[in-house]
Amino acid sequence: MYDLLDDIAIFDLQDPALTPFKNLLLWEDRWIESVKMNKRGTNTIKSYESGLRSFYPFVKRHRKIPIDKIGAKYINRYLIDYQISLAVEAVASKNLKKGYLDELIKESKKKSIGSNDANFTVLEEFENTLSHRVTVVKIFLKFITENNKDQHDYTAVFNKITKIKIADKFTDYLTMDELHQVVEYMSVWPQIYKDHKSKSSLRYAYRDASLMIIYALTGGRSNEVVHIKLKEISESKDKQHYFIRINKGKGGKKRVVSIPQTYLKPFLEYFRAELPSDDYYISSTYKKGYTNIPMNPNTIRTFSNDILRILDINKTGLHAFRRGYVTKRIGGDEVDISLVAKEVGNTVAILEKHYLKHSADIL
Repeated sequence: MYDLLDDIAIFDLQDPALTPFKNLLLWEDRWIESVKMNKRGTNTIKSYESGLRSFYPFVKRHRKIPIDKIGAKYINRYLIDYQISLAVEAVASKNLKKGYLDELIKESKKKSIGSNDANFTVLEEFENTLSHRVTVVKIFLKFITENNKDQHDYTAVFNKITKIKIADKFTDYLTMDELHQVVEYMSVWPQIYKDHKSKSSLRYAYRDASLMIIYALTGGRSNEVVHIKLKEISESKDKQHYFIRINKGKGGKKRVVSIPQTYLKPFLEYFRAELPSDDYYISSTYKKGYTNIPMNPNTIRTFSNDILRILDINKTGLHAFRRGYVTKRIGGDEVDISLVAKEVGNTVAILEKHYLKHSADIL
């Protein structure tokens, strides 16, 4: 006769002789071993381990709370603390305004931030990181739930943990004048780059400046722009514009954007003479020759922040270009929002919620 009862978990939830931190380390060893047995890839394992590395300092600081008391408020407060630590680093590297950090700290001092402290502000810069961390913690606690013989169920509180959505975005955007400043400055960057980037090279000066111009004049996403190949840029019949095919759009969607020929023409002439073929990415890295490996978006993001500092524009992030472009097109050029949504590969609802600023602000 078949045994219809579930297998019984063999592990105690916690060893009273161990600290909460050491108990969780013990569970992590079991979890990672299980992941390996299920033949998950090395990158997955590293992702899980890195996700827990940021959780453990919080556990250590709250060592008097046993692991069976870990609930939604515990995890939400961990995420609040962790985001503040990220913001401190970003302010130190000048990639975030101190005012944003001050707002996060002020909010964290409230006794309650909504139900179970779940309604806290998540800055756009840290949305992906926090989303990854909460996912890893949930997967880890789910493993403990399934394998502790005390039948302690962590998953019962998962729906009370914050949903990583931007509750109150601090969204910088470039005004029409600031976008124009960047484009004009990048147009001459290959002639002046040594004044600011003495260790850089002419090929990277052309590469970086051309990408910045495309960001400013198309509102493209960072990953989309670094994946543009030379062959994906074609001239319009009237020779006034270039058409750029975006083949690496979000969600696998493709689209075509246009850009005035004036600013991009010298750069394309350089690429056609320099790159081995038109099948190369214009963002190709160089190592004893062009690799045809697109540059990391983080590299151009850092360059963008440097340029904004040089121009004394107190804003950061490539999304400031995207939001500025959307605002300019709708509020300045008075283009219908549905057309702009198609240009940038978003829905009208997304533009209205996250991108569109009041037209009076951009003039």
